Amino acid sequence: MTESVQTDSGKSSKLPVILALVVVLVLGGGAYFVLTGNGIADSDKGNVTAQQDGDAMIKIGNPVVAKINGEDIKRTDVLAYINTLPPRVQQMPLLQVFPLALEQVVNNKVVSMKADQTDLANDAVVKQRVEEAEKQIIRTVMVERKLDELVTQKALLKEYEGILDRFEGIKEAHARHILVEEEQTAKDLISQLEKGADFAELAKEFSTGPTGKNGGDLGYFAKGDMVPEFAEATFALEIGAVTSEPVQTQFGWHVIKLEDLRDRKAPEFEVVKEQLEVQLRQKKLQELLEGWREEAKIEVFDINGEPTAAN
Repeated sequence: MTESVQTDSGKSSKLPVILALVVVLVLGGGAYFVLTGNGIADSDKGNVTAQQDGDAMIKIGNPVVAKINGEDIKRTDVLAYINTLPPRVQQMPLLQVFPLALEQVVNNKVVSMKADQTDLANDAVVKQRVEEAEKQIIRTVMVERKLDELVTQKALLKEYEGILDRFEGIKEAHARHILVEEEQTAKDLISQLEKGADFAELAKEFSTGPTGKNGGDLGYFAKGDMVPEFAEATFALEIGAVTSEPVQTQFGWHVIKLEDLRDRKAPEFEVVKEQLEVQLRQKKLQELLEGWREEAKIEVFDINGEPTAAN
């Protein structure tokens, strides 16, 4: 929460390290759209929209950015590689990422050229790994397509209806508070408020909580977001009223002012759609696995090959 009265319910690695961890030995083709903080690079067309990145201008075109044994490495090759990196890297300024990405692309190409000079295509280990990779790809595509059939717009809207149901009837309070260590201090503050003192100014001066500097403003919260004593006292107030007696919680003594009450508003579907899709795909995957396991005859043994309770 916003403050210490809330209940329990209520990015950055160094770029060279990130790039070093992400090694792509084969650069794929296709269309890539690299989103930077300053524009979009369409590497399929080989162009970068002219844009200002810091103090330098990225020019339109698809120039050669390196040569290896006479073979060109173009800007699109580097943009394609950047597109494979974690989102937090892709969001960094392009001119900052580009030199390090170029170095990795050059390294990948050098390794690929050396590999092409070998006769490993028919090597037993290579064939085994290719076979394993093919099986993994087939499994992945099969599951993805199955989930695509199940996780439809209609299914997502049904999940969204569940969110709407959970928001129905929930009230939110907008309150301020002053948190102090001693009950008498809280009583003195209430006396000052009764004489017309400004709540926000007293909070700035006396509150020991982190919201004191903001006039004790806690924003909007539901009952369940706060510890019970604080929540009960807040929602018992009339709008604009202040607690007539200090409210004690495990954090200290509170003077509370209720600023407003409203119905909790559910988020728009488009705002939560992506998160809903991730959750629903995980749920459907689990259901698929459980169903497939029931269809299969599975026998499980312990480390010594002895029957287990699961059998």
